[in-house]
Amino acid sequence: MRTLLKIGLAIAAAVLVTAAVAAAAQPRNEEAAPTAPSDTRFQVRITDEMIRHSRINDVLYFVGAAWSLGALVLLLATGASRRMRDVAARMARRPFLVAMLNIALFTIAMAILEFPLTWYSGFVVPHQFDLTNQSFASWMGDMLKGMAVAIALGTVIGAGALLIIRRVRRWWFALWLASIPLIVLLVIVQPIVLDPIFNRFEPLRDAVLRQQLLDLASRAGIEGSRVYQVDKSKQTNTMNAYVNGVGPTNRIVMWDTLLAKMTRDEILGVMGHEMGHYVMKHIWKGLAFSVAASFFVLLAAQTIHDRGLRRFGPRWGLGSPGDPASVPWLLIVAGGVSFFLSPVFSGYSRYVEHQADVFALELTHLNEPLATSFVKFAEDSKVDPSPHPFIRFWRYSHPPIAERIPFALSYKPWERGEPNQAWNP
Repeated sequence: MRTLLKIGLAIAAAVLVTAAVAAAAQPRNEEAAPTAPSDTRFQVRITDEMIRHSRINDVLYFVGAAWSLGALVLLLATGASRRMRDVAARMARRPFLVAMLNIALFTIAMAILEFPLTWYSGFVVPHQFDLTNQSFASWMGDMLKGMAVAIALGTVIGAGALLIIRRVRRWWFALWLASIPLIVLLVIVQPIVLDPIFNRFEPLRDAVLRQQLLDLASRAGIEGSRVYQVDKSKQTNTMNAYVNGVGPTNRIVMWDTLLAKMTRDEILGVMGHEMGHYVMKHIWKGLAFSVAASFFVLLAAQTIHDRGLRRFGPRWGLGSPGDPASVPWLLIVAGGVSFFLSPVFSGYSRYVEHQADVFALELTHLNEPLATSFVKFAEDSKVDPSPHPFIRFWRYSHPPIAERIPFALSYKPWERGEPNQAWNP
C-alpha cells in the first residue's frame, strides 16, 4: 500500500505543481498579447471577474486531475476495489458479468468520490459568475443521466476490454484495434442517440436564416446539409455552435443562446467556421489523430500496468491481468499518460480551429462580424482573451480570442489577389 501511495503522490504532486504554475502564470502579460484593434467594437472588455473566472477554471482543471487520481488511489489502497470485485463475484458467476457488475459499482463509487469537486466546478462556479440559471434539481438530473449512460456503455465496453486483457498477451494492440470501430460507432450514434438524452434538437426555426445558411452551405460545397438548434439555455447562458456526427448523422448545431445574442452576419460567420470543419473533414481527421495517439498511450499503458501488477499486485489484492479489481490501476496508468499528452491534443485542436477560421473568412468575407462574434464569445463566457502562454500551450483547444480577433480583421487575401488557403470555390 505504501508503494501505491508513493506512486499516487508522485503523480498527484506533478499535477498539482502544474496547477500551481497555472495559478501563478495567470496574471496577464500585456506585452505578449497581440496588438488590440483601435476600434472599441473589436476590443474585449476585460474585467476582474473575467480574470478570476479564468483563474478558477484553470486551477480546477489541474486540481480535478489530481482529485480523480486520488480517488483511484483511495479505492486501491483501502481495498475497496477488491471488495467490489468480491461482491460482484457473489452476484454472478460468469467472468464477463462479474466484470460488468464490478465496473457499475466502480462507476458509482467514483461518482460519489468526485461529487464535491464536480458540484463546485459544474454548479457553484457557473452560478457564482451568472453563467447559468439551472436549478440544482435540473443539474442533478443531468448528472444522473450522465452516470446512467456511463454505466450502460462502460460496463459492456469495460468488461470487453478486461476480457481482451485477460486473454491476449499483447492486449494493448488488440485494444487499439478494437477501439477504432468503437470510436467511429460512438461518433455516428452520439447526435441521434446520446445527445437527445440531455437536450431537445430541432431543425432551425428561423426560415430566413435557415435559407441563408443553406445558401452558404451550398457555396461551401455542402449539399443536403442539416442545421439544428438545441435548447441549451436551460443549462447555460453561454453560447456555442458545433459540428458532430459522421455520414448520415453529420449535423451543424447552434445553441439557442447563440441565436438569441448574435446578429445575422455574426451567425453566418460562426457557421462558416463550423462548415469549414465539415468541408475539411476535421471530424475524420480528429478520429485519425485520436487513433494514432491511442496507439502510443495503450503501448505505454501496458508496459507500466503489467510491471506494476507483477510487482505490487499481491499487495493490492489484485490477481492476473484482466482482474476487475485492477480497473483503478488501469485508469491511473492510462489517465496519467493521457494527461501529460494533453498539450499535444490541445495543439492539434488549435490548429484545426484556426483552419476553420480561415475557411469562414474566405467563404463569407464577413471579417468584422466574425471579429465581433469573438468579442461576444469572450465576454459572454467570461474567459480571459489573453491567457498566459503556459495555459494556452497546455489546455486551450482554440486559439485565444486575443489572437483570433486581429486575424479575423486582417485576413483578406482576396483584396491582394492572393489564392485561398482553405476554401476552394
